[in-house]
Amino acid sequence: MAGYDVSKPTMSERFSSAYGNLRSALLGSNLKGRKHGGAVAEGNIFTDEATLTAFKEKKEEGELKPKSVDLIRVANREAHHTSDYTLPNLIVRRGQEFDITIQFERNYLKSEDEIMLKFVTGARPQQSKGTVIPVVSEETTDPNGWGYKIVLDNGKYVTLRVRSSANAIMGRYQLFIDTVHKRQKDGPEKYRYKHPDDIYMIFNPWCKDDLVYIDDEVKRQEYVLNPTGRIWLGSVGRYCVRPWNFAQFDEVCLVAALALLDKSELGDAARSNPILITRAIGKSITANERDAGVMTGNWSGKYDDGVAPYTWNGSAVILEEYLKKRKGVKFGQCWNFSAVATTLLRALGIPTRCVTCFKSAHDSDFSSALDSHWSSENKPKTNMDDSLWDYHVWNESWFKRPDLPSGHDGWQAFDPTPQECNEGVFTCGPASVKAIKEGELYLGYEAKFLFAEVNADRINWEVDREGNMVAFQMDKHIGGRCISTKAAGTISREDITSEYKYKDDSSDAKKVLEMASRTTFRRDPAVTPFSKDDMEFRFQGDSQKSGDLNVTLKFKNDSSAGRVVDVCIGMVTAFYTGVPCADLKETVNTIVTEPSAEGDCSLLLKCSEFINTQDGDAHVNVYATAKVRETGQRFAARESFWLEKPTLDVKTEGSAEKGKPFDIVIKIVNTLGVPLINGVINAEGPGISRVTGVKTKKSIAPGEELRETVKMTGKFVGRVEIIVNFHCKQISDVCGVGLIEIVEPK
Repeated sequence: MAGYDVSKPTMSERFSSAYGNLRSALLGSNLKGRKHGGAVAEGNIFTDEATLTAFKEKKEEGELKPKSVDLIRVANREAHHTSDYTLPNLIVRRGQEFDITIQFERNYLKSEDEIMLKFVTGARPQQSKGTVIPVVSEETTDPNGWGYKIVLDNGKYVTLRVRSSANAIMGRYQLFIDTVHKRQKDGPEKYRYKHPDDIYMIFNPWCKDDLVYIDDEVKRQEYVLNPTGRIWLGSVGRYCVRPWNFAQFDEVCLVAALALLDKSELGDAARSNPILITRAIGKSITANERDAGVMTGNWSGKYDDGVAPYTWNGSAVILEEYLKKRKGVKFGQCWNFSAVATTLLRALGIPTRCVTCFKSAHDSDFSSALDSHWSSENKPKTNMDDSLWDYHVWNESWFKRPDLPSGHDGWQAFDPTPQECNEGVFTCGPASVKAIKEGELYLGYEAKFLFAEVNADRINWEVDREGNMVAFQMDKHIGGRCISTKAAGTISREDITSEYKYKDDSSDAKKVLEMASRTTFRRDPAVTPFSKDDMEFRFQGDSQKSGDLNVTLKFKNDSSAGRVVDVCIGMVTAFYTGVPCADLKETVNTIVTEPSAEGDCSLLLKCSEFINTQDGDAHVNVYATAKVRETGQRFAARESFWLEKPTLDVKTEGSAEKGKPFDIVIKIVNTLGVPLINGVINAEGPGISRVTGVKTKKSIAPGEELRETVKMTGKFVGRVEIIVNFHCKQISDVCGVGLIEIVEPK
């Protein structure tokens, strides 16, 4: 058929076809007979294999035949905020007009000719399923749906202004142009033209009728268009900021997002719904035994057969490797998962950000408090404890929630990191942040797991040699501290804790916790009272800039009698998940305290005593316990201490010409009390050539400054951030950012 060219399969099509057996694995080995048409409906005239039997193949003199079609990519992409996508196709946002110009082989006659556009998407395109969309003149169509109007009629050249629906299916479309010439003796003459290039339709935060609409240009620029960002790691008061290159405009990111939706088995019609899109992307991030997600999780500190999580600087290289190998990229952790999810959803047009919760309960559904266990000899039994992560990173996406009661529009939380709970292993969300704050766990979307992450209590248990346990201390409100995200329009940290929870012990907070406890059937055990509770305990500590760590357990005897206190303070290396790696140092003391007197017990750990024995992404956890012999009163505390990172500065030349190499100078100052050995540098930025595995020339002595020069090349014009990270045996996540303006060659 003239004008109908069969294009080659796209990368997305090739990728999704590799997972054709997934449907069989889930539904059965033979789908014939389960549904009409099997995987592809027979006789579908919009499939590449079909013959266009509805149209005459013989050329007639009166037919209106397109000679060429101009999708006016540059102007349309600029108007739709899609100019930065490196994919060359026309990319438009739904609910917004765009122009196309058709050149016909003869003059267009409005009284005799009809033009109908058909936008076709999905695996089994059918008009009855909404995946074949006929678009006619706006005079005869729904003003809130699809339509077009002729804005220029210049004989053979006709420009149409097309409007898509604000709830259109998101994805890759084919464009057909059907023409009918009505003044023929033998009946109307029909012709169909298929445009050779795909058109991509994504969500539109600028359109008031789109569910993802956000009424703030600063936020749209940040959460949709900003290709870089910041993710907060570390601990409360000792933040570690990780810059990240989301690179959502890189060709591979949009292709990967659509391929993952194909792989997720999400139906075509469901792809108009940001709720289901977000849930599907969240589930696709992590790899498991049944399904090959984007990344394989690893929290062991051993990364020899892959890439250490702290080595990554951006999402594009991860997605490139995933599409190439079609299996989970090794390795990632929660913040990598969140960053990749942010990339994929921003590429699809959904406002999305990374959110960090410090002191986050994990693998919990709020049906019980976290449990911490101690032996009768004052030693921790960490193999029995529940998970309290130093930090945990998840995501929020912005959209309306017509499926929930009024008042739940806005930020929706979802967690790409799998949870392991009573109901199995799965990912969470998207749950309304408002529902989490109000304790409305019955609204579903695994809100109770996200609620548990920000509302953790901890019960301390004494375990005797026979395994019998007695609860002796409840630590209230230990979870959900300093919930953080990057503030829109700046590089500062925004504290959004108040969006997730009311102030601790307020009347509102108590009501919320009571309602959540009823929903989850929570029953906390009673804490056994001591015969007397007349000793005050306070644990404190601080890590020095040199890396040394000093902690102290202070106590005061409020009784009129002397007290004998058995004290134990221990230090271990641990991962941010709270899992210990190795014992470091311990002190055990018996201290006699006179009536109304104060006392303390301290422990000092020099940087040189531990930093060369731990993994680069580990830190120090400290536990302190005390037991009063006369009364049986007990005290227990745990705290994590992160080192202050050495400083890394990135200096650029200010500007560089596109396509020509330029130098960046990386300055690292070792503020620790030990040398940094076998350092490695990685650098990248949006549209900037990636540099990986650059080894430092020498070790960096304490107090020494090292400078390294690296060459990079800019591919596109614009002002961009260059993200650099440094790691070595002793430490990781040493990061810096530089700015450079890429300009057109002179």
